[in-house]
Amino acid sequence: MNTKLLSVLSLFAICSFQGFPQSKSLETAKSNLEKYTITDLSVFDSSKAKAIEEYRRFYAKHAHRGHSLSKLNSTVAQSIAQLNNNGTFTDLDIQEKQFADANAFQNRSSAVVNEVGLFLTEAYNRIWSIAEAYRNGKLRKEEALNDKLLKAIIHYGNIELGRPNDGPRFHASCFAIPTAAVNTYFCFLDDMDRIEKNSGNALETEACNTLKSLGIQAWTQPFRNDFTDENVVQIERFRNHVWWVGGNALAYRSLIPVGFMLKSVPMIDLISEVAQRGISKTSQHTYDKAFWTEGFTADGAGWGHGMQCLIWGYPIDGTSNALSILSDLKGSPWAKKLSPEHTDALINYFRGGNWYYYKGYELPCLSRHSMVYEPKETPIRYTKMLNSILKDWSDSFTPEQLAELKQLQKEAKTNRILMEQAENGIYNGTRWFFNNDDLIKKNKDYHIIVNMASVRVDGLESAANMADEYNFYSTDGLTLFQKTGNEYNSIYGAFDVTSSPGVTSRIGMDKLDPVTNWRGYCSSHNFAVAATSGGNNAVSGYIFEKMNAATKEGVNDKGSSTNKNEMLYGFKAYKANFMLDNYFIALGAGITNFNPDSELEMHTTIDQTALINDISVISDGKVSAMNDTKMSLIKNGVPVWIRQKDKFTYTVLPEYTQNAYVVKEQKKTNWTERNLVNKKGKNLPEVSSILRLWTDHGKNPQNDTYGYVVYAGNDLPAKKHPFEVLRNDTLIQAVAMKDKSVLEAVFYPNADHLIFGKNKIKVSAPCALMIERNKEKVILSVTDAEMNANLKEIVVSINGKQIPVSLPQGELCGKAASEAISLKESNLK
Repeated sequence: MNTKLLSVLSLFAICSFQGFPQSKSLETAKSNLEKYTITDLSVFDSSKAKAIEEYRRFYAKHAHRGHSLSKLNSTVAQSIAQLNNNGTFTDLDIQEKQFADANAFQNRSSAVVNEVGLFLTEAYNRIWSIAEAYRNGKLRKEEALNDKLLKAIIHYGNIELGRPNDGPRFHASCFAIPTAAVNTYFCFLDDMDRIEKNSGNALETEACNTLKSLGIQAWTQPFRNDFTDENVVQIERFRNHVWWVGGNALAYRSLIPVGFMLKSVPMIDLISEVAQRGISKTSQHTYDKAFWTEGFTADGAGWGHGMQCLIWGYPIDGTSNALSILSDLKGSPWAKKLSPEHTDALINYFRGGNWYYYKGYELPCLSRHSMVYEPKETPIRYTKMLNSILKDWSDSFTPEQLAELKQLQKEAKTNRILMEQAENGIYNGTRWFFNNDDLIKKNKDYHIIVNMASVRVDGLESAANMADEYNFYSTDGLTLFQKTGNEYNSIYGAFDVTSSPGVTSRIGMDKLDPVTNWRGYCSSHNFAVAATSGGNNAVSGYIFEKMNAATKEGVNDKGSSTNKNEMLYGFKAYKANFMLDNYFIALGAGITNFNPDSELEMHTTIDQTALINDISVISDGKVSAMNDTKMSLIKNGVPVWIRQKDKFTYTVLPEYTQNAYVVKEQKKTNWTERNLVNKKGKNLPEVSSILRLWTDHGKNPQNDTYGYVVYAGNDLPAKKHPFEVLRNDTLIQAVAMKDKSVLEAVFYPNADHLIFGKNKIKVSAPCALMIERNKEKVILSVTDAEMNANLKEIVVSINGKQIPVSLPQGELCGKAASEAISLKESNLK
């Protein structure tokens, strides 16, 4: 049926579409209603049939996702007053006619589909709010369930059900509207039971069927355009698609209550299995075998919207709702248990997630809301899930695991997670997140992350006019130095994203156009690596040549970012970072511009951080205050240290850095430009004080280099560096302590040998290598830089002696391998 005619006729009291030609989508909805509604429970196990009725009574008394009504733009009284005899809300009629005149209800444009979805969500949430008021005893039935409401259910429902299924229809159609519909159904369950026994009139029957048809959309929308569209009640429906895994699978869809509304034993059977199997891990090399392609990753972090490190949203939402579903099904015929595989996945995530949180603040590179102003500390995001597990599932864990979780719960309440009783690399020390290209150092005094890039991992999503619009550089090697946890999110209102810390880029934020990019940006090279044994020392490296992750093969949610912002592309760099005790050394080599016509300077930013305390200049052992003008970090060929009191201290390595500068800035903020959510914020800072340091490569660098040092200790750095740079080129980048206690190196493809004192060192494959030694033993830590599943070992050759180091396999492919041997065995001189 023409939806413009549908809309206009509806204003004249069309309450049923019987007798009118139906659209293909309406026919599909009618077919789905017949396909998925169970009318005879006698064919199923009697215990399940009985449980179906018990759960229906439960949902009759309890709202599902009731918080959704908090965003309603109309009170119950206003909604009732605005609901006319035609079954429309009078204040929405003008907008509906505009949609109808523009044929918007049949439009497949994502912007129009979303706008119509918001309109229908508002209408259906009003219907739900009236029903909810009846359920809560605030309205009499005749005030709530009357012909006007029944007509509204049908009117707005048929507009929704008649929309094309190839838009695709997403948030409103699969999350919001089914939730409103199923709650409305259960608010009037006694009447729905009566109607379903063929005791309702035509209007009541049509309304009941409309509610159920809308509820089914939690299972059907958006269409996947594959074999699962023909039968959504199958396990493959909830696998191998970004819309149907993790949080998008279980967290926001009203799957369980819809199953009980339809009396569908098969639906409840399936969701109980999905919930149990969804508590699992995925990884680069088990991606095709893992139950979910998103969720917890084997390295302890998580993926969402592809292989991007969105560990706080989708993985938590998917798993916590899986646990909630299983908790709700306890004591029923669908009850499931947690196996050691499940508990291992949970503990691994609790340990790993802790690294992305510091002293009450989440790292600002983990969601499309990283640039939302958050002035106050908040508990780590998985606290609710942790509490739920200890309450409902404690009998699934060993005594040792339970003790760890209880201690974690205790420390999480303070927003200071130390877990000092754990071994290095579990909660503190250094850790390589091999599925996410992240090297992190965390201790009670400071936190450092290097958020690297490779073709294996997606970037961080942007969402124009909705969330962060400028997530262009968040995974380009972003390097954050924190002691309080809010050094960056406090200044994002004035932050120049083209000067993101640790990033090599062209400068000029005013040249960037905001985009929606659901896959973010990455590097085109399959090379990102870090080696660590879990303690104070670690090394990382990657080859950076920027690409848009939305252009990868098979991406089905590209957004609007392709062929935009050419300044992002067209250069290459080899970038390595070294953590040696309290020293952080960054080296760059092979920095080459491929676009000589560009007029923009290229910088590698050392830091762009909140300017909170006094800034000192340390030169020739003398400490003086820095003035307010831009100054060079090199004076007469000699580098100076720049120190922010109680924060970090910075300098450059002049043999690799020709031009480097520091400036103190007072900048006006524009929080809403960074993220529209800030529009609702209060007491947003109007001005930010920023300390910015950078190396300048000019407009057309060719095989340029850089080197800089950040000291994290609370005291002054040593007058002479306790380390030395051994090499900095496109084959090997390496740094060692002068006392020979630690060697760290990145070996790129085609690397030759490295000279370390009197030692000649070679490796059999591209990798990161760390050698830690004392008087008795040597610890070799080696990581395959290319995550080659066929590579079983890397041979480290020390002065001709070959030492094979076995590499982790399967889901742990890409993890660092550490092996302790005697000093004599190592052949080190």
